[in-house]
Amino acid sequence: MTATISQTERFELGQIVCSSYGYNMTIVQFYQVNRLTKASVWLRPIGRHVTGDDGQGEGKAMPDPSYQAPDDDVFRKKIQLSDGKQFVSDSIKHFRIWNGKPQYHNTWD
Repeated sequence: MTATISQTERFELGQIVCSSYGYNMTIVQFYQVNRLTKASVWLRPIGRHVTGDDGQGEGKAMPDPSYQAPDDDVFRKKIQLSDGKQFVSDSIKHFRIWNGKPQYHNTWD
């Protein structure tokens, strides 16, 4: 499993982006920057691999770019800035540039 790791504060083509959401759970999803303009970023969902599951739905998630969602699933978000770092968000998820480290993942409700 090879992932593009670019730990910058600005979006770049091919870069991995992650999001997490959930009320009692922490669901992690990964995306790859597919297109970029000054004001917007297009994200393509990619796969994830969860390791260390303790039998209660808890583990560490890493991106798996061997799965790439079809073109119909690519979506656009307006780039926002916080403390000099770019990010995007919607009403449920906060999308941030992946830091290259395994992400806490929990599907146990």
